[in-house]
Amino acid sequence: MIGIIIRAEVEPDQRHELIQMCKSWLASNQVPQACSERRVYEDVISPTCLLLVEEWSNEEAMHFYLSSERFRALLGAVKVLGNLVDLRVFKTEVLEGGTVSNISQTKQ
Repeated sequence: MIGIIIRAEVEPDQRHELIQMCKSWLASNQVPQACSERRVYEDVISPTCLLLVEEWSNEEAMHFYLSSERFRALLGAVKVLGNLVDLRVFKTEVLEGGTVSNISQTKQ
C-alpha cells in the first residue's frame, strides 16, 4: 500500500472553512480509481491540526495525481486557509488484519 499524508495547521477562525474544503475533497465524484481511501483526521488535543490521508493501489497513478492541477489546487487551498506543515509519501504493508466493527453499537 502506498499513500499521501498532508499535515496542516489552521487558525481557529479558518478551521470551519478548511473542514468544509475537506468535506468537498472527501465527497468528490472525481476520486481517481486507484485511490482506495481518503480520510481527514483531526488532532483531539489541538483541533486546528489536521491530517489528510489518501491510500493508493497504484504508485504510477498516485504520482500522476501528485502532478495534477487538482492536487495543486488542494495544496493551494490548504496554504490559503492555513499552514502546510508537510507532505509525505509513504509505503506500508499490512502485517495483520482484523475485522471492522461499528463502535457506536452497544451490546445488550
